[in-house]
Amino acid sequence: MNEPHDVVKRNLSAATLAVIENISDAVLLIDENSNIAYHNDQAEKITGLAEASLSGNSIYNAIESFEGSIFEKRYLSVLNTGKPEAFEAPFGPVFLWVWASIFQIDENYLCIAFHESAVKRRLEAVANSQREALSAALAGAPQSKVLNILTNAVEGQAGHIAMAAISLIDEESDLIRCATSSGLPKSMVNELNSVALSEADHPLTECYLTRELIKVSDLEGKTRWPAFSQAGIQAGMNAFWCTPLLSTQSKSVIGIFSVFYTEPRTPVESDRHVVDALSRSAAMIIERDRENKARLRAETALSANTETLNKQRRLYETALSNTPDLIYIFDLQGRFTYANDALLKMWGRTWEDAVGKTCFELDYEPWHAQMHMDEIQRVIETKKPIRGDVPFEGTHGRRIYDYIFVPVISDDGRVEAIAGSTRDVTERKEAEELAKKAEARRRLALEASHSFGIWDWDIQKNIFTADERLAELFNISREDAHYGVEIEKPLASIHPDDKPRITAAINASIENGTPYDEEYRIVQRNGSVRWASFRGRVIYDESGKAARFPGVGVDVTRERNAIDALHEADKRKDEFLATLAHELRNPLAPIRNSLAILQSDKFDTKQKDASFDLVERQVTQMIQLVDDLMDVSRITRGKIRLNRTPLNIKHVLDAATETVQPLIDECSHTLTISCGEDLWVSGDLIRLSQIFSNIINNAAKYTSQGGSININVSRDADNVFVAIRDNGAGIPQDKLTNVFDMFSQVEGMLERSKGGLGIGLTLVRRLTELHEGRVSVASEGAGQGTTFTVTLPLIDKPANIQVSETSAFSQTMQKSAINVLIADDNQDAAVTMGWLLEAKGCNVEVVESGEAALEAVASFIPDLVLLDIGMPGMNGYDLCIALQQNPALKHAIFVAQTGWGQPSHIQRSKASGFHHHLVKPINLDDLTPILLQVENHKLM
Repeated sequence: MNEPHDVVKRNLSAATLAVIENISDAVLLIDENSNIAYHNDQAEKITGLAEASLSGNSIYNAIESFEGSIFEKRYLSVLNTGKPEAFEAPFGPVFLWVWASIFQIDENYLCIAFHESAVKRRLEAVANSQREALSAALAGAPQSKVLNILTNAVEGQAGHIAMAAISLIDEESDLIRCATSSGLPKSMVNELNSVALSEADHPLTECYLTRELIKVSDLEGKTRWPAFSQAGIQAGMNAFWCTPLLSTQSKSVIGIFSVFYTEPRTPVESDRHVVDALSRSAAMIIERDRENKARLRAETALSANTETLNKQRRLYETALSNTPDLIYIFDLQGRFTYANDALLKMWGRTWEDAVGKTCFELDYEPWHAQMHMDEIQRVIETKKPIRGDVPFEGTHGRRIYDYIFVPVISDDGRVEAIAGSTRDVTERKEAEELAKKAEARRRLALEASHSFGIWDWDIQKNIFTADERLAELFNISREDAHYGVEIEKPLASIHPDDKPRITAAINASIENGTPYDEEYRIVQRNGSVRWASFRGRVIYDESGKAARFPGVGVDVTRERNAIDALHEADKRKDEFLATLAHELRNPLAPIRNSLAILQSDKFDTKQKDASFDLVERQVTQMIQLVDDLMDVSRITRGKIRLNRTPLNIKHVLDAATETVQPLIDECSHTLTISCGEDLWVSGDLIRLSQIFSNIINNAAKYTSQGGSININVSRDADNVFVAIRDNGAGIPQDKLTNVFDMFSQVEGMLERSKGGLGIGLTLVRRLTELHEGRVSVASEGAGQGTTFTVTLPLIDKPANIQVSETSAFSQTMQKSAINVLIADDNQDAAVTMGWLLEAKGCNVEVVESGEAALEAVASFIPDLVLLDIGMPGMNGYDLCIALQQNPALKHAIFVAQTGWGQPSHIQRSKASGFHHHLVKPINLDDLTPILLQVENHKLM
């Protein structure tokens, strides 16, 4: 039950209620509290509000925008004066234009009656604005002024604040431009102007792309165009909608009609009807303006084209009549229909005498005339040009002519004529022939100069040309280098680290005229780098401006690599010498300390015995260093000899591990050898043991205390593999490739506390190669341990194994005493060697100079003479020659003992009469065979 209605029915007469219910006007009865006490059905239909929204609610709450409207003012006037009001105004949330009456029914109710009048008003507004706009357009008014009439109509018919704008699509620049906006603030106009059609964050572009109405009911709410919304809010706008303007012909979008409100709201229906009606007029006006502009452009272009064609015709006629080239036109039968003055002059004929005739009729040689007739036919058939050169004798004598026949194609695609041009190229042909010869000479010179090339840079035109050598160097094709490229292209190939310096040098040469002489790196397509040296000088024109920059270049990669290799070798040499000095000095301190202990009475026998052992170890280490150096030298010179016999790989490994076992014990390492079956190789036992002892020695030195070293022996059908793995320091990946290089050390020079010259692995590789084997290394990196694998050819087990017997001289005394003369300015070495030989039963005489040796043989006849080469005064070579002049020494054996072991020294020793050449420090084992030789000689 509706209580307000019931109250009204009780207070009003039945007749009054009947009238209210049946009239066509909408009726609202308002009580003294401004509440809607009663409404009829028409009120719901016209306002679009439901009964629940109207009945019993305050009119201020029920009717949106009632407060502050014309309706409120007239309502309050009637309420205060009691006088009725009749007026026209927009009403309700959709701003319908209505005719309204407000009057007092009785002391309880005030009546508001109204009916819609917006349709008529809108039609009149639209019609008036359309007539005004069309009239202005016909009168030639500017387009913006005409469109402004339409936007004013939208703003004028609204019963609320509305502002309109029209934007046009500029397809040439792909922009949306604002054409008119009479009431909008300038900041908002800027937002509608010059909007790119590709701009995603703008409602106008979406309207253009979707061809649909775009609306934003509240710019302060969340929108898809936050920047646009913020600009609208700052301009005092709170709602916006726009709709596309469609062409009346193609239905394409030619513009956009936009409407702004100062209050949040959806598009007002009356505004939409007005904009829809005005949009058709706007489209007509825009299209008419475009057609007028297009027609004007066409007329202007036609006029310009006509003048251009007339000018071109005059130019062509003048050019064809005055060009030295021969210009002509054939018909499809090969008759000349046009010949310019140059051709007529070459023929020696008049126009009337030549036009309309074929080559045959113009006295061309038959072969020549037939060739052209055949070519004309091919051009007609193929619709493609033909070009050639031919000799012809005319009024200028016999000349060489270059010609081209080109088809003239009609609109329907047929050949309607053949146009031709001919040029006298006699001088060019002669020049080309000379150029070919010059090019041949140039190429010959370039080939003789190996990698030299020439280049030229036209500075003013920025064209860089070069021959094929430099083209290849700068990653440019021969064709590009021949015809020229921009200087930036070769500069792009210069190494980034060198480019700033070279750019500065080029600029300096251009600005100062100084010679250009630079060497730099050029990056190749495959990423490699080449070095090149360039020289050139800038040439200036008459005004003093830099014109050309020619020069020569040469690829110096090989030379640079050689220099770098020398620098690297020099660096390694210096590093090696420093290391050698370090390694040779290291044993001196313990040796000196041991000597002090041996000379003192303050140490017991155990300490002195230990000192003897220490001196022996240190001397052995020094000898091993020198021996390694000598072995490398012998291998390099091909002087090393291998005493190859069948060997069991187990015995080789036993010999190698026996050598390094003291170091392994000292470091508390665990050494394991896995070798199942007996495997045999052909090799020198000493050298093979040297290979493995070197590797095991390195493993022991570069593995932390208590590490493990594992030796695993395996085989395949042809080879024996010995893998030696440790869990020590490992080798960085970038160092694996050069560990076998001479003097190579993984650690820095100051970090080599473990010792070594960096030649051990070089010796390993070369000795392995002498045994037809190979050696490789693998490591996961620093701290991951290292594995060296030696591969040797596998041989069958020998049937009979012979064991060589060593000389017993070192263990027994000679059967007869040998007289030995030692001459050496290093008395410590000479005297100690004498003591060793005396311990073997020899009679020894020691002197310190060549003169003393000559005096000694007067009373002491030696069987063996040991001479130092580098003595002061008389050297060992001269002393040997002098001693051999003594008949008493004709059976003596002469041995050179020296620190010099190069081939030239050995050759000179032989030339001086020495029987043997031993390199210091002399090992008694090396001297033993010589002593046996002397002993056997004495017994004969």
